[in-house]
Amino acid sequence: MPMKYPFLLIDDDADYCNSILSLIRQTKLQLHTAHSLEEGLEVLEANRHIRTVVLDGHCFIEPEQEGQPGVNFVYHALHALDDLERAQNRLIPRCVNTELPGEFERELSGLVPVFDKGQDAGYLFHWIKQSTDALPENRVRSAHVRLFELIPLIYNDLEEDELTDLLLFEEHPDISDIPAKLSVIRRLLEKLSDVSAVELLKRSPESFEAFRGVSVKPIFDAMFTKKIVPKPVNKLAHYLYSYCSEYGTHIYRNKPPEYQLNSYVFRRNLNGLLELILVCGSLIEKKS
Repeated sequence: MPMKYPFLLIDDDADYCNSILSLIRQTKLQLHTAHSLEEGLEVLEANRHIRTVVLDGHCFIEPEQEGQPGVNFVYHALHALDDLERAQNRLIPRCVNTELPGEFERELSGLVPVFDKGQDAGYLFHWIKQSTDALPENRVRSAHVRLFELIPLIYNDLEEDELTDLLLFEEHPDISDIPAKLSVIRRLLEKLSDVSAVELLKRSPESFEAFRGVSVKPIFDAMFTKKIVPKPVNKLAHYLYSYCSEYGTHIYRNKPPEYQLNSYVFRRNLNGLLELILVCGSLIEKKS
């Protein structure tokens, strides 16, 4: 699946937004539009897949605002995007795209790129692609293309972000954070087993006899019995659930582990989850 480049254009000129849509029709760019800052922030909050933001030089702050767009729009927008980055723990590259670049180039020099609406469309599109590719989460996605093709069949956007964070954590693991990450792996395993029960066994997860309220093991046992998954996959699911329960989810309730957790422990368990996602996700894909 080729890389897509979703971006948000905040601009009160509907005709200009339509002209941009026409220019990118045969490209990998995906346009989302908003005609005020408040609308744009709502779009960004609801869709974490939008990676970059293009700001008009002069636009409305509120949807029902009347008169001329405020000259301080850009500065309001930049502060609001900073706040959203902190609130959602994400990076949002942004630029200014205006008919009057001279108004902003000096004050915004070194802060954000400024493009000329009338001349710089090609440079703007290149910046969107370059900025998107440079984001850590997209670098991870490019390295795991097949995995991220299957993820929407199993996980919602927030869970997808959790998995992306695990893959980023793998690059520079902090030993003190490993128990918390193992807990996330277990939670994602539970979601995978629940979805597999519905899609592959045509049963609700609640219909299985749960072990301590969780049905991971009986669900994978049932898939093995019905020859949906092979024995190694079933054994891997059992191991992963047990290990992440003992050294992740429950580590703060029990005595310290008998040995020191390390980066290889984390990678072993993460790779186990990735294998299960690929196996079960591929089976779910065939059923859909």
